[in-house]
Amino acid sequence: MLKVVSWNVNSINVRKEQVLRFLEEKQPDFLLLQETKVEHFPKEPFQRLGYKVYHAGGKGRNGVGILSKEEANEVVVGFGDLFQDVQAKERLIGCRFKDLYVFSVYVPNGAPVESDYYYYKLEFFYHLREYLEKNFSPQDKIILGGDFNVAVEPQDVYDPLLFEGQICFTERERKAMSYLLDWGLIDTFRLLYPDKKGLFTWWDYQFSAFKKNLGMRLDYILATKPLAEHLKECEVDLKTRGLPKPSDHAPIIAMFDL
Repeated sequence: MLKVVSWNVNSINVRKEQVLRFLEEKQPDFLLLQETKVEHFPKEPFQRLGYKVYHAGGKGRNGVGILSKEEANEVVVGFGDLFQDVQAKERLIGCRFKDLYVFSVYVPNGAPVESDYYYYKLEFFYHLREYLEKNFSPQDKIILGGDFNVAVEPQDVYDPLLFEGQICFTERERKAMSYLLDWGLIDTFRLLYPDKKGLFTWWDYQFSAFKKNLGMRLDYILATKPLAEHLKECEVDLKTRGLPKPSDHAPIIAMFDL
């Protein structure tokens, strides 16, 4: 069984002990991290648990990582030579493990709507699709997990009317995410639960949002068909979001019968 977890930790230094406990308890094969907010990842305690650490980040912002029980055959950061995007080097990391490719991505938030940052977010999606087109096939074994900062469907937000037109739930963002998926990526959660409502991965720190379940589903584990065919489970670890001083995101866990 292959267990993959994606988690926006909102600072690895703040959440380090939580992540270490999570690894000890859940023992995933891969932990995909986003928003580590460090340039130099604190590798040693994770290595003591038997994990290899692959990380790309900057000073106090962004940052993505892959923790793996297996040593990678190859590591890529950003879009390689395809696009000279400085931010992407803190937002996308990929590792090859034999014939399996695993990516962790942190898509820009893009706020406010119509700002330059918003259009950079849309561009990021199109660049990511082109990067996949240039380097891979949908028949390859690919996992792309992370914080995509988009809720695709009405059931992915607690109040679609309230959120419509707001950041992470605009029509152009949803179209950009759908364009990425159309390359040949499958949303593992929706594959198992096509109509499920009210299960989110992000809740604001304010307004008792988590207790009231006023959230959005912004985090995904996407997989190509050769892996999605073996999907057995996909769940959100709500327990972790309920800890003291948690990240505003909960981990999402996918299991494949491989």
